[in-house]
Amino acid sequence: MIRKSLVIVFIIIFPLFSHADQFCDGYKQGYKSGYKKAKNSSLEPLDPMCPLKPLKGFGDPQSDYEFGYNKGYAKGLEKGNN
Repeated sequence: MIRKSLVIVFIIIFPLFSHADQFCDGYKQGYKSGYKKAKNSSLEPLDPMCPLKPLKGFGDPQSDYEFGYNKGYAKGLEKGNN
């Protein structure tokens, strides 16, 4: 019985983590691109810590990677201009 419960919990939780990985990968790439554009440099900044994935709005892309990329790009531009 416990084994079945653990399997069910794993099946429910695993997709949540895989989507978070896609979001974080996109966020890191977007941050680097935005930062390099703001600094007008080809040197890459240190990898940022990935924030918690915010809820998507109506105009946001379907792909978690693209969503993370857009959020990271905006944050990278902001940090690069400071």
